[in-house]
Amino acid sequence: MKLWAGLILWCFSYLASADSLRIVSSEFIPHNGEHLPNQGYAIQMLREIFASQQQEVHFEFLPWPRALLQAKEGEAVAIVTIWYSAERAKYLNYPTPLYSNKVMLYHNKQRPVVFTQLDQLPATKLRLGMVRGYSYPEVIEQLPFDKVEVNTDLESLKMLALGRVDLVVCEQQVAEYILKTELASYSTIETTGAPVEERPMYIAFSKAHPHSALLQQKYEKGLLYLKQQHRLEVLQPNN
Repeated sequence: MKLWAGLILWCFSYLASADSLRIVSSEFIPHNGEHLPNQGYAIQMLREIFASQQQEVHFEFLPWPRALLQAKEGEAVAIVTIWYSAERAKYLNYPTPLYSNKVMLYHNKQRPVVFTQLDQLPATKLRLGMVRGYSYPEVIEQLPFDKVEVNTDLESLKMLALGRVDLVVCEQQVAEYILKTELASYSTIETTGAPVEERPMYIAFSKAHPHSALLQQKYEKGLLYLKQQHRLEVLQPNN
């Protein structure tokens, strides 16, 4: 009996090590993007983490709702890059985060919304641009504004530039990249107020996938190895 149990464990470990395991994400530039150099620094970090453990993985880019659904149902072993939420923790395991990033509010200087803290925001009804399916800080969800949902951060920031919303909530690195590239001609968009929150950025592992627990262990070992080698200091974005 012990021999069979040992053989099953060995076969499980072999298959999880030898097979390319599928990790899903959406375009979240510059963190990850299908056509970015190395597909973005988050993907590059993960490739190095798993390579240090001799683990092959495969990354696939999907629309965010579909990527999240596949991770939930176990069609994918993990999803990156993702923030923590209690609802998602019902079907995803969150390990040590890759790094942290800041969530900011953006306004148009031609129609400024000036404040320092969130409780100083004007009492008048404002339109807040958000991305459909994203998990935002609770303080943002509770704001008594009209929530205008779109499919991407680019759409949200473009609406701000065109005056269709008054504020946009966006991760800082993403917004800065978009404003330097696709929206470079719109120089009136900038941050307003203090950071809403500094949030850990995760790869999260599907509770429904049979190999996720083993892959998560390899992730933790690989992350620790890269930290000991001071490799993460080179790969991590400047926040």
